[in-house]
Amino acid sequence: MSMFPRMMRTRILGLLALPLALMGCDTLSGMTGGTGDWPYASLGHKTPLLIGHRGASGALPEHTLPAYQRALNDGADCIEPDLVFSKDGVLVARHDTFLSTTTNVASKPEFASRKRKSPDPEFSAREDWWVADFTLAELKTLRAVQPMKGRATTFDNQYQIPTFEEVLELAQSRVTVTSEPVCVYPEAKSPAYHALIGHADMAEQILATLKKHGMDGAGARVFIQSFEPDFVKKIDAMTDLPVVMLVSDKAALDAALAMPGAPFWQGLGPSIGMLRDASGKSTGVVEAAHAKGVAVHPWTFRDDQPIGGKPIATSIKEILALGVDGFFTDFPFTGYAVRNDVAHGVE
Repeated sequence: MSMFPRMMRTRILGLLALPLALMGCDTLSGMTGGTGDWPYASLGHKTPLLIGHRGASGALPEHTLPAYQRALNDGADCIEPDLVFSKDGVLVARHDTFLSTTTNVASKPEFASRKRKSPDPEFSAREDWWVADFTLAELKTLRAVQPMKGRATTFDNQYQIPTFEEVLELAQSRVTVTSEPVCVYPEAKSPAYHALIGHADMAEQILATLKKHGMDGAGARVFIQSFEPDFVKKIDAMTDLPVVMLVSDKAALDAALAMPGAPFWQGLGPSIGMLRDASGKSTGVVEAAHAKGVAVHPWTFRDDQPIGGKPIATSIKEILALGVDGFFTDFPFTGYAVRNDVAHGVE
């Protein structure tokens, strides 16, 4: 069980969105929201965090060090590495347990024989190259590509797959555009699957890596997230860091809330579509979370995937108006501009 009470960790979660002036640093983004006067009903009226989804994945191949660098340059407060295990048990940054969509593995004749049916129950019908079949040294021979159709491929076949440690080293070597420490927001991908195929405990490995880099203590600018409620509950009992329950729909949220001890998370990561009904009114997800002191960080805004035919800036403003405490975007530059507009009352 964590040595810190839930209320304290919820407060820590809120502090990540506060101006670090409260901790002896400059204010978040130079905006007044950091002092608690954000115009919408976020927890404490604090400025929402801007989270670079897989880095600046709209501009560069996702989960590469340059994509994370670009996210920070474009105004992100947090960078988000999704984590999976290599064959030799190293945590690496990939969104999926397979490789074909985000790397050039299919062009590598030396790995042609590695393509096989899925070892991952989530993708039972898929034939692919699986991260867990490759050592770190082999993964380092691959190069990342842009997986989203319609996006620029200018930077394909240039960047390596980074390890979690390399992402943390980058975060510690950088500050945000307003000279604040970088927030790191790792997601544990498919921890049950990795346990099934014999890997080390993912929760232990994530926490050990954070500890190695001095990023495991209360107040560290780190969130740990997962779609698997059993994992979230487990790691919540192992750390004082805030943990985030990711949910894709109401059924997933209801299932997590039905578990004993719920909510055992300090942050909720719902899909954007869960927050407003067909008429545009709040579904109550944000309000219910806030009533329990839980921050809400919805995902994911994409400039090239407008919602309901509206300009993406309009959609971001509509979600911010619900009082969310942070948001994920593939295009941090846009998110930063919209957040600044809201903070300064620009229509």
